[in-house]
Amino acid sequence: MGAGVVVNTNISSLHAARVLSQNRTNLESAMARLASGKRLNSASDDAAATSVAAKMTADIRSTNVAIRNINDGISLFQTVDGASSEVENILVRMRELAVQMINGTYDQDDRTNANKEFKALTDEIERIATKSAFNRVTFADGDPTGIKIQTGAAENDNLATTELKLPDLRTNTASGIDVTTQSISTSALAATAVSKVDAALVKVAGFRADTGATINRMGFALSNAQNVSQRLQEALSGLQDTDYAAESAALARGMVLAQAGSAMLAQANQAPQYVLTLLRG
Repeated sequence: MGAGVVVNTNISSLHAARVLSQNRTNLESAMARLASGKRLNSASDDAAATSVAAKMTADIRSTNVAIRNINDGISLFQTVDGASSEVENILVRMRELAVQMINGTYDQDDRTNANKEFKALTDEIERIATKSAFNRVTFADGDPTGIKIQTGAAENDNLATTELKLPDLRTNTASGIDVTTQSISTSALAATAVSKVDAALVKVAGFRADTGATINRMGFALSNAQNVSQRLQEALSGLQDTDYAAESAALARGMVLAQAGSAMLAQANQAPQYVLTLLRG
């Protein structure tokens, strides 16, 4: 239904003002997005996307920490392998001494002196086992309790103690390499020492194989965590980053509409003056 000729209520002016207000709101939104580089400058911009973006941000930052954790874990196990390698070198030298002392060309004094080095090398293996540490955490003393590598953002996304096979390089335990009681002070003892050192070398080789497998496994875990972080950041960008091409177009459109709206509001405010023509008669 059309309205009559009235002065108190300027319908055209009200409509122009409402449209101008909407255009100004859209223009200000485009300006804010272009200035900040973010599509989401407040929760009102997109409430659902804001909620999702908050969770993604938390996961991205946690995943990036997990990447550092995995790198630290790889460094730990590389240190473990280095310690095991030194123990292996020591055992090779101990076997060399034992084989030498089996030979009948050496007298008791020779064997006693050789045994001093043999015992010193045994003590060094024990020192490596009990004192070697990464960031003050020992790793070769048969007590890996508490060592866990967090590989992802989720609480249970980790490599637990049971999966991390750390070596026991102690010389006086059944689980270790058990060479403490060995001696090469006689030809017979030297022969026994050879077989014991051989058994120890087999164990150390097994420890190094476990360590190498763990390092390779964590390498793949690292690649996966890096991929997860990248994909999450790509998704987050789609949610919250400004599309400059689209917003630039919206800005240009908004400026034109704002100027046109202002002009039409001015015209609408002038329109009631034609009523004076009726009154002049």
